[in-house]
Amino acid sequence: MENQHIIITFDNKQLRATLDDNATTRDFIKQLPMTITMHDLHKREKYVEISGLADETNISHFSKGDISYWTPGEAFVIYYKGDHEPLHGLVKLGEILDGVELLENYPDDVEVTIDIE
Repeated sequence: MENQHIIITFDNKQLRATLDDNATTRDFIKQLPMTITMHDLHKREKYVEISGLADETNISHFSKGDISYWTPGEAFVIYYKGDHEPLHGLVKLGEILDGVELLENYPDDVEVTIDIE
């Protein structure tokens, strides 16, 4: 799974993400394409519950642009702002390299389509 990418589309905008190679990411890719409604949390992230992904926690912090799976809540998460507080139970799936701050313009729910590039 070298240099795998996904496209995240919402409101006629697209974000391109590079994926990490791990079991959780491979499980996530098997569920694509998907159209989901993501919810806002703490004005820093969008999330949606997704089950059936491997639980191999590999990080305890996140950065702006990270795409992660939060294992305690079985949640797929896109962080559009960073935070310095530790958050346990995270598996990094990948990273949005440019434009993630566009999600700040959607303070509530947003419908998102995710597909392999």
